[in-house]
Amino acid sequence: MSPVDPQTFTALTEIGFALIELRRFDEAIIAAKKAQRVNPCYPGPYRCLASAFAHLGRDAEAREAAARMLEIDPAFTISAWIARSQLSKTAKLMIEGFRNAGLTE
Repeated sequence: MSPVDPQTFTALTEIGFALIELRRFDEAIIAAKKAQRVNPCYPGPYRCLASAFAHLGRDAEAREAAARMLEIDPAFTISAWIARSQLSKTAKLMIEGFRNAGLTE
């Protein structure tokens, strides 16, 4: 990954999603926070943070990340994400984290 690539945030977010499925939640948070710093207006890192924090039982942080994501993407629902995302076919833990973070079905 090039540190000057303007799309680095998408790769970091995808790495975070993959780390969630590997149950490496702390590492997913690190990747998502890096993505968030690169592009704070992209909703993906907040989705990743909401799910990872929820899996770690860090409920307040999960809800905060979910709320921030909804500010950026107010139409987000879990079912809409499942319908449009290629990741959803294998993202069982990601989806479980969304639910635990209180995101709307």
